[in-house]
Amino acid sequence: MSYISEIKKPIMKTTKIVIMLLGVLLMTSCIGNFNINQIDGNRDVVTENRSIGRDFDTVKGSSGLEVILTQGSENALRVEADSNLQNIIETYVDNNTLYIKAEENIGSAAKKTVYVTYTTLSSIKASSGANVSLNNEFKEEKLTLDASSGAAITASVFSKDAYVEASSGGNVHVEGKTKNLRTKASSGGHIDAKDLLSVICNARASSGGNITVNTKEELEAKTSSGGSITYDGDPIVKNNSSKHNNNVSRL
Repeated sequence: MSYISEIKKPIMKTTKIVIMLLGVLLMTSCIGNFNINQIDGNRDVVTENRSIGRDFDTVKGSSGLEVILTQGSENALRVEADSNLQNIIETYVDNNTLYIKAEENIGSAAKKTVYVTYTTLSSIKASSGANVSLNNEFKEEKLTLDASSGAAITASVFSKDAYVEASSGGNVHVEGKTKNLRTKASSGGHIDAKDLLSVICNARASSGGNITVNTKEELEAKTSSGGSITYDGDPIVKNNSSKHNNNVSRL
């Protein structure tokens, strides 16, 4: 038995080395493919004014782009980016939604910013690492904010109704005032609404999502699967969480 064991030792050692080498080769191959499919900016920043052509009330940014929204008297769009990136940054309207995205992965760039002037807005969505910010105070009846996949949204809202959602590592920072606030965070999503004063709030956090709110009169809260809700203010709290998943606390 001891002789057989001595034979097995070098064989097992060789097998481990082969597996490690295969792993390194696989990682190198993946990194190589990623770099091949990625375009870096040429550092030559140019500005391009684009025609939108159609009305929209929703803006959706993605692909790691920066999007800055400002209300105005007419819809307009301007792209400031490295000159070799202009052709791969897409901007178009479909079904009342203005899409802002890149056809290919963008690596390092001096600039990749899209400036949008809107007349009417009801929803802002961000995904895939985009950063979308509202450059003015939003003063309409209602607004939806939805960030996912590592994207971020920043907004100042003064409306009757507001709905805020963050998922898959998305982040939303919102301030202002609203009467009715509904929030939902999941899969590591984060909602910072401590500077958004609401009268009534409904908050749902699950799967590591976390929410911070500031509510005056009533808070209906539910946490599950590691989600957490923190609140400021002195509301009547209706906690719908089970005793095993109760993670609702005062700020």
